[in-house]
Amino acid sequence: MSRDNIISFLDNVGSARQRVADAKLNEIVGRLRELTSTVMPRLMQDLFENLDDDLFKLADKSASDLLQTRYFEAMRELRKLRHPIQDAMLRGLLNRYDAFWSGQPAEQLPTLEGESEELALLTEEDLEENLAVTAVVTKAENRFHHALFGLGQRFGYLLGIGEVSASDNPLGPRAMADAFHGALNLWHGELPVKLVIFKLFERHVMNYVGGLYDDMNDVLVAADVLPKIVQQVKRYPVAPSVQRARGESDAKAQEAIDTAARRSDADLSTNLLGVISDLLANRRAGAGMDVRLLQLPVVPSTQLVDALNALQRDSLGEPVSTLTEALEIRDGLHISLSQHLELGSGEHPVKRLEQPDQDILDVVTMLFDFILDDPNLPDPMKALISRLQIPMVKVAMLDKTFFSHKTHPARRLLNNLARAVIGWVDDGDRSPQSLYGRVESLVTRVLTDFVNDIALFEDLDKEFTSFQEREARSAQVAEERMTQVTRGQEHLRLARRRVEEVIKDCLGDLQGLPEPATDLLNEPWRDVLLLAYLREGEESETWGDAVVVARRLVWSVIPKVEQQDRQELLKVIPDLLRKMREGLANISYDQHKAATLFKQLQACHIGALRGKMPESTPLTRPVIHEEEVHMPPPAVLQDQHYHQARSMEIGQWLEWQQGERTLRGKLSWKSEITGSLVFVNRKGLKNAEMHLDELAALLREGMAALLSEATTPLMDRALNAMLDALQSTSTAPNPA
Repeated sequence: MSRDNIISFLDNVGSARQRVADAKLNEIVGRLRELTSTVMPRLMQDLFENLDDDLFKLADKSASDLLQTRYFEAMRELRKLRHPIQDAMLRGLLNRYDAFWSGQPAEQLPTLEGESEELALLTEEDLEENLAVTAVVTKAENRFHHALFGLGQRFGYLLGIGEVSASDNPLGPRAMADAFHGALNLWHGELPVKLVIFKLFERHVMNYVGGLYDDMNDVLVAADVLPKIVQQVKRYPVAPSVQRARGESDAKAQEAIDTAARRSDADLSTNLLGVISDLLANRRAGAGMDVRLLQLPVVPSTQLVDALNALQRDSLGEPVSTLTEALEIRDGLHISLSQHLELGSGEHPVKRLEQPDQDILDVVTMLFDFILDDPNLPDPMKALISRLQIPMVKVAMLDKTFFSHKTHPARRLLNNLARAVIGWVDDGDRSPQSLYGRVESLVTRVLTDFVNDIALFEDLDKEFTSFQEREARSAQVAEERMTQVTRGQEHLRLARRRVEEVIKDCLGDLQGLPEPATDLLNEPWRDVLLLAYLREGEESETWGDAVVVARRLVWSVIPKVEQQDRQELLKVIPDLLRKMREGLANISYDQHKAATLFKQLQACHIGALRGKMPESTPLTRPVIHEEEVHMPPPAVLQDQHYHQARSMEIGQWLEWQQGERTLRGKLSWKSEITGSLVFVNRKGLKNAEMHLDELAALLREGMAALLSEATTPLMDRALNAMLDALQSTSTAPNPA
């Protein structure tokens, strides 16, 4: 059965032309179906290839053994159901797609849309699942609304029904999420883990469907279906697996698409430069610009580039190793440029630069001013990177997309340099193999080789990125090893603390016990408790039994006055001794020492049954290792510095003073239980461990600072700071 309104916009054409139109429509629908059938399995493949790693990490970080077990069980079960779930998801999605074009009702998929009576029948878990799905859909619809708008208009045009909403789109986020939700019902997992799976589905699948929507719009535009609908300026990201799987023809098509995207970026850069130029013009007007300058002869751009080339060559003979030297060279740049171009002095100018060239020179100068003031960069590295200012002026003059295209090779190189050096600490190593040596060599190559070929920055960035990836892999291995050791040490400290608490609780307010009992508690049975805690945890039966034995041991040596207590002790002793022997055997305790202890303990039990301590056994106060017992913490000043320290996230960098040295470390591990913080250097090696209160004190005293913006690319930070500065000075009132 055909859908009547599919061809309603062709009502007045002849039957022959209508058959052609029907064939064209079927071809378009088929191409979109084929595209979906190709891309979606690859996205689902990405999901399942990452699923094991993601669930393993969650299991490793789990706060309880129960939750950890759930994650491991989910890993095993989903590994078996991988292909059935993938197939069911694609089948459900294509079923809805085919039904949309044919007019047939699609197979019902789980969805929130329905009558209130139906919703009332849902369990709380069903509602929570549906809410999770809806959250994924809402984010995707908001994120990809430009592409979905184009698809909705074009689908509606083909059907002759106006616009198709995102929720009704058979390939929209709602359809995809419902299809996955339905397919996931093949696995009967618990709700907490299912909610995690929906988040992973969002991360590995839904975050990349925008690229599929872009491709669909391209197919429809190529088929002349509403080609003039305005597209979004930037295209959505494409999953790496989809990029790898594209054939030669797809690569060429993508290259054409990227060219169009770059052309859009060029338009954006023109707008950005226009905004910057306007702000600069406002600032100059506010400062009282002399209109007579406009009448001066203009220096051609080619002559400016020649002068920049000369200054760039001259700078090779001026090695810069300190921030002071870098600042001196920066301050003298405009003077040197004026001398090369014979512009005259500030009071008596005889020439001027073209306004766009002057704007670029001013903007790049402001960007490097920010770089030299950036607290995230160590001073010696600032001095090195500052030498790239002249080459970057040339880059900006040759290619205006430098300001707006975030993946511009020169801009990307600056960002990668800044990211690499944030953890660097000056240890005096300037060898070619050191990070300082690598950055210095790179800067020298730019100053030596760059004339007008921007491809040089692409090559240098690839080389430096390769070096960084090797270092990062080595650092990651070292950091993971350190984290495992630290986690183990933390677990051991907590275990010892808990054992001491149990022993102290068993003793209570007793003033003394027979020495054999205290020896048993303080030596071998302490190890029995510790082993039970470390191996099986506090919730285990083994730990519980060991604690009960410790309490019964203390009770068993206390003199029994009442007949009932004596009878109870006689019943308890055989089982108590058996369990104690088993516990000592588990820790491989010396049998000869054990026999001696049990012989002494027997005398204590005989004395307890007689209602008194044995004369040969002195009363002693048990030794409690107070340093291991959890003592009440001292009062903590919970001010803004404390909260700043507490909110520090894993991966964030810190700079602090240690005596005469300045150190930098990345937070690699933090304990929510003890407040312990472990920092590593750029090589992944531990360089500091401090308590939360210690860090707060350093921050309070001004001896430490969080490098809070280090995750934002350097050029983004610099451009934002420059625009803020220009806007504030442009809107400021003129001075009287």
